[in-house]
Amino acid sequence: MYFHRFGAKYFMKKISLLLAVFLWSLGLMAQGTKLSLGGGYAFAKGQQSKERGTGYRINGVYEIHPYRSMVSHGFTLSYATTQSDFQRNNNDFVQEITHIPFTYTPKLMFSEEDSKAYLKGALGLQYSMSNVTGSSSVRKENDFGFYGGLAGGIELAISYFAFINMEYEVGYVSNGFLDNGLLHSAQLGIGVKF
Repeated sequence: MYFHRFGAKYFMKKISLLLAVFLWSLGLMAQGTKLSLGGGYAFAKGQQSKERGTGYRINGVYEIHPYRSMVSHGFTLSYATTQSDFQRNNNDFVQEITHIPFTYTPKLMFSEEDSKAYLKGALGLQYSMSNVTGSSSVRKENDFGFYGGLAGGIELAISYFAFINMEYEVGYVSNGFLDNGLLHSAQLGIGVKF
């Protein structure tokens, strides 16, 4: 009798687990998934140079959009680098700063149409490198810490499967390589829905 009761409880747990996985799978099928790649112009003020450094930024974004929701959830991996020239004691130097942020990026969209405006947040971590080179010296530093940002943009549908997005992002990087901690970027990207 004990084994019979144990078997029934075990069987009910398996059925409940199978039902939960099935319902979760139905929820996944009711959402859209997007993958996009983009890049553009980046600028920030270096701590050593005190000058505005310019460069570029490259992004890869994976995004999940629940059915009929104004909010989507994504993950972004970026590579951003800026460079600035400066002088100290009549010597010329170059400061190159590289950031690699990995962030969770929730997005609030303002239309249910294929083309839409949006606001996007970014919360995550970053790894940064600073190289200051002069005529006779090189100073290299690495740091790891917080990355947070806010972006606004437009997503334009070019077909049912493909879209172009344009956005401007201001990110805060928690290290001593930037004078005010802010990294700005203006980007253009292309993506697909599946």
